[in-house]
Amino acid sequence: MQRQSFHAFLAIVLLAISCSAPASETSDLVINFDASNPPLMYAGKQGAAGLYPALISRACERAGIAVTLRAGSWRFALQELRASHAAAGGIIKTASREKLFDFSLPIYQERVVMAYPAQAPRYHSLEDLFGKRVGVIAGWSYGDAFDLARKQGKLLAFDSDSDAQNLRQLKLGRLDVVLGIRESLQLALREGGYQDVALTQEALVSNLSYLAINKTSPQQALLARFNQALEAMRQDGSYEAIVRGALAGKPAAP
Repeated sequence: MQRQSFHAFLAIVLLAISCSAPASETSDLVINFDASNPPLMYAGKQGAAGLYPALISRACERAGIAVTLRAGSWRFALQELRASHAAAGGIIKTASREKLFDFSLPIYQERVVMAYPAQAPRYHSLEDLFGKRVGVIAGWSYGDAFDLARKQGKLLAFDSDSDAQNLRQLKLGRLDVVLGIRESLQLALREGGYQDVALTQEALVSNLSYLAINKTSPQQALLARFNQALEAMRQDGSYEAIVRGALAGKPAAP
């Protein structure tokens, strides 16, 4: 009887150990993207779509990494990344983020430009934003210099969830200028029929975008394999093919 009790106890202990093992060690790598930033990343009919999901999914496929791609609010993506529940695609590296997350090789270079009423004086630099009402995307970083100016109160930054929202506020006169990635703002201006909004030719800042995984995640080790696959894509031309297709509105070939 005692022997049976011991075996029953041992079975319970082994079951508890197996159930407590981190699920992330065996499950797919979950990657969150911004749902409102076309053509770079957005919510498509089949889930996350755009340049970043196309590049990252192809690199993961090449590296043998099983992934689940999700599109949602960028605020949620950052929350999931901080909690080590998921990775984030298309994220900008900052000094504060480097303390918490590990980053892949650069995926793409984003050029942030300024949109403003065509009849208003032109904007050229960060200093031109001082004292102005500036529309930005919640949770985004526009570089350390902009983030510091915002923190110091040199400009009034208003958060929204999309370029389209910011442009509507600009048209209503509630914002003086809107910041956004050139390709994304160009698309939003075309789709919204904004004829009286100008874009700066020069970039306010150029940022490299990455895939990021929380330093505490056991899946952080996957970045080395991802980087090798991404570099191979650059070498064989498949990277450029995906970029051209995504920015032209054409899905990547399987």
